[in-house]
Amino acid sequence: MRLILVFFLAALASCGTEGGAAEPLRVTVTSLPTAYLGERYVAHVSASGGIRPYFYKIKGDLPEGIAFANGNFTGIPRKKGKFKFSLIVNDAALSNRSVNYTLEVADPPPPVLNVKQPSSETDAPFIAVFKLSNRPTTAFRLHLNLKNLKPNLENLKFSPDLLYVLRYDPKKQTLDVDGAFTSVVKGVEVLRLELSPTKKLRPRLKPQVQFFNIKGEPYTPKAPKRPADEGRYAFDDLRAIAATWPQPQRKTKNADSDAPKPKLNKEDAATDAKSKAATNGDTSPTPNQAKTPAPKANEAAPPKTPPEGKQLTNSGKESQDEVKPKAKDLKQTPALPGDLDHNGKVDQADLKLLRSSYAFNPGGKLTPDKPKPGEEKEQKKSEGQQPDNEKSQTESKNTPPPADNSSPAGSSSNEEMP
Repeated sequence: MRLILVFFLAALASCGTEGGAAEPLRVTVTSLPTAYLGERYVAHVSASGGIRPYFYKIKGDLPEGIAFANGNFTGIPRKKGKFKFSLIVNDAALSNRSVNYTLEVADPPPPVLNVKQPSSETDAPFIAVFKLSNRPTTAFRLHLNLKNLKPNLENLKFSPDLLYVLRYDPKKQTLDVDGAFTSVVKGVEVLRLELSPTKKLRPRLKPQVQFFNIKGEPYTPKAPKRPADEGRYAFDDLRAIAATWPQPQRKTKNADSDAPKPKLNKEDAATDAKSKAATNGDTSPTPNQAKTPAPKANEAAPPKTPPEGKQLTNSGKESQDEVKPKAKDLKQTPALPGDLDHNGKVDQADLKLLRSSYAFNPGGKLTPDKPKPGEEKEQKKSEGQQPDNEKSQTESKNTPPPADNSSPAGSSSNEEMP
């Protein structure tokens, strides 16, 4: 019996090694990647050497929502923190190794908007490509400084899943974009922007962006710094439109339309013809139909049924007043989020209405730009107003000088004394 056991262990050792003595058992993974709160986590640990098969065991507490089996960590963590535990690996020869791990569960990091742009100086037009990193997002707010770069807004291309509003200030050379996706996206190309340098330079585009996660919450609390403005609608209205935006329907082949129609006998064909005639509004009697006899003079006419929404008077005539339904029968239709024009649906008309009066920074303090020397005078002239210096000169000419109290009554100051 002992000889059989020794032979079996030797065979296992030969299977676990490639010639010669078996390597010592060891764990090849010494650290684990960070897990993010609310996102699916997958990690794998492995061992080598010793005699297969390996047996894994966890000593300690794993993060809530994470499970371990056969060297795999899987699950969705539900609590932040740093969790320490040990992994013990045994092989068929009863050898074991232990490794200490620290698995950190943190808040999801914000996405990154990577910009593909020329890496050397240029004075020729180029296309800057803005691509989202592999992090889920639903919306963003963007501020971009375009100093010495002139954008071609006519050739601006956005992602097909993006609803956006943009504002370009040629004086400050800044571009603001608020965007909301109609579905959760990650790793997509957000926009392509053609730029023409006003002088030879090396482009260094660094967008300021605030992203929003699946729950609609911002990854970072601070929004990009942008000039304040006023408008009827704001960023929340744009996200409401995107949340209820109609999704494109996939075209499905109708099996009933392609199926061959069964042949009908004479009786079924006659019945089918009657139903089609009734559908098309043909009320002429068929040969098999019996004619309805006209009522006799002494017989009373059947009671007249009022049409829907009307009532009859005592004389049998229709009343002009409609029957109003009771208040409890009226169903109030709930307001549809994003339906800005209140027509019961969300479409391009709502997006157009939002763009007509949109505030990029409604909470900011409105500070109008101070006019440069000479601009205020020209502005007043264009508005039909008289500048202050010219106005004062005109008033001084039209104002008569004060009267002299020493002059006799009834005489003016311009007359000569005798």
